[in-house]
Amino acid sequence: MNTFRTRRPLLVNATQCLHPTLILTDSGQRKAYPGDWIIEGENRERYIVDNAFFQRTFAPIPWESSSEGRHYGS
Repeated sequence: MNTFRTRRPLLVNATQCLHPTLILTDSGQRKAYPGDWIIEGENRERYIVDNAFFQRTFAPIPWESSSEGRHYGS
């Protein structure tokens, strides 16, 4: 097995759930639980990740205009 990484930064909009929430994803309707993160991607697709994965994978950044990467979600 080989290891790969993305070629460009992945910028996403993410919201942490405070209460159980149903969302529509590409895989159908899914339930997000308190502490989970709802991530909105490039084509407005949504997916849910648990807090532990989110904390290992994503870091907050102050928003500023940049030509690096693409802003996902909005």
